[in-house]
Amino acid sequence: MTDTQDNDVKDWMERIQRRRLTAGEYLKLLENFVKKGEQPEIETDVLTDYAWQRYDDPILRYIVEVTHDPMVQARVLTSRMAGKVFYETMGRFVVDCLHEQKFCTQKTWSERNEMGKTCEWSMQKKCDNWQSLLASIGEKHRDDAFNKEFLKKLFQRQGWRNEANWEKLRQEWAAALERQMQREVGEKVRKKIPSTKAAMTNLMKMMSEQHHRFDNADDALLLQAWDLMEGQFSESEFERKLNIVRIQNKYPEIGEVARRMGRTVEEEGRDHISVQSGFHFKIDHSSGSDIEGITVGNDINALLPMELTQYADEQLEDLFYKKFLTRRLQTFRYRSELNKPAQKLHKQRAVRRGPMIVCLDSSASMYGVPQKIMLSLLGKLEQTAEELQRDCFLIDFSVSIRPIDLRARLRNRLMERIGQKPEKGSECVQGEFPFIGGGTDAEKMLRLTFALLDDGGNRYMNADVLWVTDFLIPRTTQELMERFQEYKESGTRFYGFQIGEGENNWEKYFDHIYRIHYVRPRMY
Repeated sequence: MTDTQDNDVKDWMERIQRRRLTAGEYLKLLENFVKKGEQPEIETDVLTDYAWQRYDDPILRYIVEVTHDPMVQARVLTSRMAGKVFYETMGRFVVDCLHEQKFCTQKTWSERNEMGKTCEWSMQKKCDNWQSLLASIGEKHRDDAFNKEFLKKLFQRQGWRNEANWEKLRQEWAAALERQMQREVGEKVRKKIPSTKAAMTNLMKMMSEQHHRFDNADDALLLQAWDLMEGQFSESEFERKLNIVRIQNKYPEIGEVARRMGRTVEEEGRDHISVQSGFHFKIDHSSGSDIEGITVGNDINALLPMELTQYADEQLEDLFYKKFLTRRLQTFRYRSELNKPAQKLHKQRAVRRGPMIVCLDSSASMYGVPQKIMLSLLGKLEQTAEELQRDCFLIDFSVSIRPIDLRARLRNRLMERIGQKPEKGSECVQGEFPFIGGGTDAEKMLRLTFALLDDGGNRYMNADVLWVTDFLIPRTTQELMERFQEYKESGTRFYGFQIGEGENNWEKYFDHIYRIHYVRPRMY
């Protein structure tokens, strides 16, 4: 088969299949319905150049049907918990159906290959086999509107010699094959609808029962318990998570610290934040007597003499400019070349919707009740980050650290619950937090915190920092303690959440420390 003929068949197949939506597009339709009440329409969401080309999408058709159901609207649009159940149930339905569609597509590959091979037939083979080929396709696709009789008339009276007729055959064959696949996918989708309806009804009924069972627990608590779950839903596991989340009712400090964390620039805000617009860092250089070594860059003020001679030489001037643009000039490195956080420069009004860095103590002293309190706080912070689209970075620390992007983890858990693979390059850390064990060392945690505040991909500059711990943490190096104080003086806010009544020798470094006293369970 020639390349041109091969491309023609591929182009035809792409034109037939291009109306199908991706998993992300289906999920976006569901998200828009849950968040904004937007109801998808088939005429606009699968619009094509010609009406006869429109793909009758059974997945989208059911989404349209269920989102136009007044009973579903009444539940989903008035309850965030019902919206979460709807999104995940329908999301799993979509993903399962797309898996079936992919399987049906794979089953047609042998026939597609056979279709392509007809382009390689010799004239003699076309003469000998066109009738049997039409009969075979007609028998296989008798329910798929394959126009056998019309093609038979085209191929009679030496019509099989005309390449345009063979192209018409391939188009009709591809269209029939596509209709066969649509029919099979449609049947599989229709079989999944009853179980999807039943699952959604049962989950919403169960959530309503939990709402009344736990003293009219509000949507926020139910949502937090749902999001803390790992893997597939089970009623017993959900109740266990809900009992942990309800700790917030006993300790209102959990809600207060979540509301207080994070600031972002906004003129209407009552809070303040120290920032410098347009710059990440301010670099200070000392005098030449402070030289520590040699590095590469394009700082004109720190050039080595040999680089200056290149600039003065007409023959080497182009080389100098090339090294300048690529930051490959040799420069002095100064001992006092320090990254100064941009927040030192001036203050602007801010609201409490900014990024958060949460340092969670996972040492052995936090085992038991403190661990449950931390899980409850974590659920509240995750919900806050999701609702307000705020970046939240978790550093789980003991003798080592485990850095985790909380929003990414929440998204990945959601994708896994509906059967989707997590985003490429985004690891989803499994299991409950924190993983208890070992002693406590603040050095690695502090170094990562400062790195995020200095840069963090420009996402965590000016973030508020929260330590959740019993504060039984030995002081670290003098260098880090001095940097800690510098960040505080430059406008970074550090909050503590102390669980327990132990002695705290970190107080002067924090803007405010919340304290929770709990009763240790008796051991018999």
